[in-house]
Amino acid sequence: MKHSLNILWLGIREPFKNKNCPFLFLALFFIFFALFVLIPVWTVSGNTLATQLDIFTARDYAVLVLLSSLSSLFITMQIYVMRQKRKIGDVSTPTAGGLGALFAGIAGTAFCASCLAPLFALFGIGFGGVVFVLEYRFYFVFGITLLMLTAIYLTARKINKVCNSC
Repeated sequence: MKHSLNILWLGIREPFKNKNCPFLFLALFFIFFALFVLIPVWTVSGNTLATQLDIFTARDYAVLVLLSSLSSLFITMQIYVMRQKRKIGDVSTPTAGGLGALFAGIAGTAFCASCLAPLFALFGIGFGGVVFVLEYRFYFVFGITLLMLTAIYLTARKINKVCNSC
């Protein structure tokens, strides 16, 4: 366990030694936070930014900050890996699991049925699925957080060259 946490910490710390990565992380954090707030504003007719900000509770803001941070960290680490691979002439792409974790982050920030319905409709999920997710949304947020942490851990293993197949 201690070894895994050390790999995770070193993998997270390594990209931030580059002078551009902290700025990239902050820019991505604000972009993700804004998107997570604005997606419901854009998809629900009659919803305004002021109304959306009024709807959110302190717990909702905490979830938004957590998922924005994890998404930003994952993207920053992936960009670092791609730059490192490009320097040695190898090609690298983000993993499907990581992209799935980013979609899960977007889905995890939808806190009302009218916000979640258009997003789920794109994937053919009916209103029953929306109600189910809303009923257990904080369990979903917990699961989404675990998925994103797993994607970050696997990227950290790649950065530390512990695993070449990750």
